[in-house]
Amino acid sequence: MPFQTTRAIQDALFTTTVALGDNASTTRGNGLDLGSTTPFPVTERVTIQVVTTAGNGANNKNVNIRLQHANFNANANFVNIPECAIVTIPELNAAYAATTANFALPPSTLQFIRVICVTESAGGNASNGTATLKVLF
Repeated sequence: MPFQTTRAIQDALFTTTVALGDNASTTRGNGLDLGSTTPFPVTERVTIQVVTTAGNGANNKNVNIRLQHANFNANANFVNIPECAIVTIPELNAAYAATTANFALPPSTLQFIRVICVTESAGGNASNGTATLKVLF
């Protein structure tokens, strides 16, 4: 279970939003620059919040959201942050529900972070929903 905190102060500069994907597609949010290189220079963990809005769905398929990090803000450099769990939005009654999940960034987090959303095959069109990545202090 990832370390969690109850922090809730949001900085508008540390927020990015991406549309959820259509059937069998992947969408990626823009990278957020944390402003430093590894190791992340904090003595305590920073909270990341992933918030999704409701969207359309079909066929009991999921939208899976991962947190990724990289040394450089380029698609090829991003990899999953293993300490942060997958956010799964299950389809229910032809819709995806709104969700909120909080994670603590581990000290090994690289300079850039983003979300990646993968809609399972035959998952319908969830693109009218969004996923927002927020850094909370």
